[in-house]
Formats: sequence, structure tokens, C-alpha cells
Amino acid sequence: MTALDSLGVLNPVSWFRPTRPSGSDRDGRRRVSDRLLDLGIYLSLVALVLYFWQASPYFMTQRNLLNVGAAVAVTGVLAAGMTIALIAGQLDLTVGANIAVTSVVVALAVQDLGWSTPPAVLLGLAVGVAIGLVNTALVVGVGINSIIATLAMGIVIRGIALISTDGQTKPLTNLALPDFLQTRPLGVPTSVWILAAVFVVSWVVMSFTRMGWHIYGVGGNASAALRAGVRTKRVYAGVFITTGVLAALGGILTTGTSSSGGPNYANGAEFDVLTAVLLGGIGLAGGSGRVQRTLAGVLVIGVLNNGLTLMSVNSYYQQLARGAVFVLAVVLGVIGERRRAR
Repeated sequence: MTALDSLGVLNPVSWFRPTRPSGSDRDGRRRVSDRLLDLGIYLSLVALVLYFWQASPYFMTQRNLLNVGAAVAVTGVLAAGMTIALIAGQLDLTVGANIAVTSVVVALAVQDLGWSTPPAVLLGLAVGVAIGLVNTALVVGVGINSIIATLAMGIVIRGIALISTDGQTKPLTNLALPDFLQTRPLGVPTSVWILAAVFVVSWVVMSFTRMGWHIYGVGGNASAALRAGVRTKRVYAGVFITTGVLAALGGILTTGTSSSGGPNYANGAEFDVLTAVLLGGIGLAGGSGRVQRTLAGVLVIGVLNNGLTLMSVNSYYQQLARGAVFVLAVVLGVIGERRRAR
């Protein structure tokens, strides 16, 4: 058995197995409550679907359900990256600003430089890599807390986007990217296919690869993982580059769906992303969580927003509902942390 095996770094699945029952009623009740909390996000999603199905005749139509998926595509892509970061014990708050600057870069490349869409998209992804590398340098190299470092970087990045366009939206006249995103292979919007691909790849990496296991190990106990031979700095670099690239992908999707690049796009996107991640039970302390639960959290937000809109609920009350869901997500996150600390 290797040192990594003994630490459980190479087998994170075992971390989620229930402990052997002690035989007491109290332990039995704990196991039941823990199981209900584990299933809570899925039960909530089913309950919302059933409620809006009865409340609106338009909700359960194929077109509307696909619209829900398309509406949450950007949030979902960001949430997948945020989940990986939180499992590693880090937080990336540059994602909203990353979307803005990437959309601006892609729009400027297409409109002002006359680039075709493929190289402009690659340039946008390169921007995401660059942001991830800068975040890595600040957090890993300098040793700044990831919340502080990425919050400051987010302000800088959005400032760059504002300066680049003089605060104005940059419309696209070359509609190759919007036309591509409007296609529907097998009747499903391209953005939904991209969202599904991101979560499938994330699930495979986090569940079945050494890199994913190392991310769990570093997030759970960085010192123990380092002693076991895990290159923690390389893991953190991979995490920040991943969140940067996925946020840039979100910026490209935003550019295509809005047919423009804007320095004020995705302002406050971190709110919806953190809500989805916390609803999925991803702990802020690191070392635990599953990307499929985050997907359920993303869908809860999408279904709630769509259902309230179909019911013509006043936008003020919709804002109240989103805030209440965020508070609930934070409460569930605290409960989850206490459960893991038992």
C-alpha cells in the first residue's frame, strides 16, 4: 500500500461511505437525517418541477425545458469550475469579470481585428488561462488568501474590460458565433450540449483520475497530501487554470447568445454560482463534494427563475426568492460542515 493509499487520497469514494452503525437510536436518527440532507437537493428539484408543472401549463413543454437548460448554461459552466476549486479548498471570485473581459476580447478580435470566429474563441480561452496563471501566482506564489486575491483581481480585470471598450457594449456584425450557438443538434441547443460536456468531463476527472483524487486530498488535508508526495502547488495551478478556462468559456457563450461583448456582463454572476454550489452541498472547507450535486443546484436555480417568470411573479419578489434560496444554501452549507466535522 502506498502512502497515498493510506491517506485515502487515491480513493475519495470511500470518504462518502457511511460509517458502521453503532447500534444506538441516536446514531440511527443521525444516519437518516444525513441521508435526507444528501438527497435534499434532488428532492427539492423534483418538488419544484412538480409544483410549476401544476402551476403553469407551459412549464413542462419540451421547448420550455430546453430553454431552462440554455438559460443556466453559463451559470452551470462557472459552477462546475467553482466546485472543483472549492473541493481543493480554494475560491475564485474572478469568474464574473472573466466573462466580461473574455466577451470583450472576442468581440474586439472579430470586429476590430477582422479575425474569424475560431481563432477569436481560442484567444478568449487563452485569456482564461492567463487569468488562471495570475491567480495561481498570487495565491500559490505570493501566499495571498484566494478570496482576497481573486476579489482584487476581479476588480482589475473588469477595469481592463471597461477601459478596452470605453465602457460601451461591442456589438457583433459577424454572426458566425451566434449562429453556431443557435443550432440545435438533435433538437437540443448547442449551449446545453456544452454544459453537459463540461459536467461529464468534470465528473470523470474528479471521480476516476489521479488528478481528481489529488484535488480531494489537497482540499481535505494539504499537509498530509504534500507528505504523501502530491505536488500541491501543481494541483492548485491546475484548479485556477480550470476555473479561468471555464469562466472564459462562459464569456464566449455570453458573447454568442448576446451577439456582443460587454464590460458589464455577468456583474454579480458569483452570486448565482455560489448559490448553486452551496445548494449542491459543496463545503467551503474543501475536500468534499460532488459535481453532480452542483448540477442539481444549477437546475434548481434555473427551474425557480423560469417558473416564477411563467407565473408572472413581480421581479421584486423574484429577487426576494433568489435571496432566500441563497440564504438557504448558506445554512445548508454550515449544516454540512458540522456533519463532516463530527
